[in-house]
Formats: sequence, C-alpha cells, structure tokens
Amino acid sequence: MKKMNDSELNNVNGGLVVYAQGLPEFNPACPWEVIENGSGNVLGMFWSRDEACAFARSLGPNEYNAMEVDIYTVSDIRSKKANP
Repeated sequence: MKKMNDSELNNVNGGLVVYAQGLPEFNPACPWEVIENGSGNVLGMFWSRDEACAFARSLGPNEYNAMEVDIYTVSDIRSKKANP
C-alpha cells in the first residue's frame, strides 16, 4: 500500500476512488486508487475498495470524497491538468 506523507496531504482538495485497471500505474496487488480530484495524481493505492474509500473519506468532509469514478473520468481529469 502506498500513501502520501502528511506534508503532501496538506495540499489535497479531496479524493476520488477508482478501480485502476486500464490506467498506466495499475498494480494488480493494489488495484483500487484514491486520486486527487483536481489533478488526478495518485494519493494512495489499496487492495480493497473499502480501504480506498476509508482513506478518501479521511481527507475531509467534501461530499465527493470517496466518490467512485471510472478510469475515463481519471483520464479526463489528467488531460485537463496537462492541457489547461
């Protein structure tokens, strides 16, 4: 399991949950990811959906924390960040 350190978490806007199969960083041992909703950066990789959702909810009270999205949404977020 990979997680951001505390200083990195200070700049997080929230976390979306995605089953990452099909994304470049996909790891079958930790297929669930929490991504930063503004950039699409990976905040953590987890072996279960429940673990990913718990981590995402811990990022704050925003209603979209722990919202499950698909890989196409993640790709769209990342492309907007790369091509503003």
